[in-house]
Amino acid sequence: MPLIQIILFIAFAVLTTIGYKKNNRNLMLLGAIAISFAFVGLDFLIGVEEGLSGR
Repeated sequence: MPLIQIILFIAFAVLTTIGYKKNNRNLMLLGAIAISFAFVGLDFLIGVEEGLSGR
């Protein structure tokens, strides 16, 4: 899981930088979604999986 977080963090940095330089808000939004999913979404999905499996 930490590897996925690192990859998504790098994607955030790259997308946000490129979006800022090209004045493209959609790329910056995609970067924000990537960082949100990296630190909140993964934990949420793991919790749902554990809840459904009955652990």
